[in-house]
Amino acid sequence: MHLPTDHSQSLAELSQRIRDIADQVLETLIPAATTITLAPSSDLFGELKSTQVFLLRSGQVHCHVGTKTIVCFEPGDLLGLPRTLGLPSAVFSATETITVQPIERDELIRHVCAEQSRQKNWSYYLIANLSWYQQALALEIRKEFHPNAGFLHFKSGDIIIRQEDEADLVYTLLEGQAEAVCEGVTVGHINRDEIFGALAVFTGQKRMANVIATTDCTVLTVRKEEFIELVEHQPHICIGLIEEMADKIKNLNKQLRDRH
Repeated sequence: MHLPTDHSQSLAELSQRIRDIADQVLETLIPAATTITLAPSSDLFGELKSTQVFLLRSGQVHCHVGTKTIVCFEPGDLLGLPRTLGLPSAVFSATETITVQPIERDELIRHVCAEQSRQKNWSYYLIANLSWYQQALALEIRKEFHPNAGFLHFKSGDIIIRQEDEADLVYTLLEGQAEAVCEGVTVGHINRDEIFGALAVFTGQKRMANVIATTDCTVLTVRKEEFIELVEHQPHICIGLIEEMADKIKNLNKQLRDRH
């Protein structure tokens, strides 16, 4: 199985691993039903028994939720398990003739439970499927979020952020170095790949310090609304920022103690 758009190599490798595990589980199973050929349809399994799963032998099948195609299945993939349990399920379609092997759900379960090794492999199969869909969901979320980012270039000595300005952008330093200066005192250093300017965005306050380029710099900017949306989708970013802010506050407190 694969996403309808490009996906990562790790997803492709996991897909192959899932098919390999399915082969091991089904290796000695002789289904009671015979292989069937299905014509192109917008609802392949709508008229077939809801207690059957289907091993795809040839062709490609598309899985839809509403009007969105979410997964494309390939030969070796097992289709329709949620459907056999009465769970909310997707609709399967094909634009070409396909061949599938129907397998009764209870027949499959009896086969799996007959040997401990099959039970273990079936557990691996279900876990690997869960992992695949988790990764696929993360990829889809990232694809749907397209920040209106821009690149800015600064010369050494230029002010990137000016103290007391409104906080409408979050910055990432792609090249160069910069420093944060408050009332003439350097309160922090900003290095390559570091996100800065986020604290004022989160708190709604004005900029608390100047950020000055100490070398020629290239900076990526993201509007605050889009940055907040990104954090909602990728909360680990927020954790990293909190850790960085905590370190900066710790260093600032140390500077204040040293001055006194």
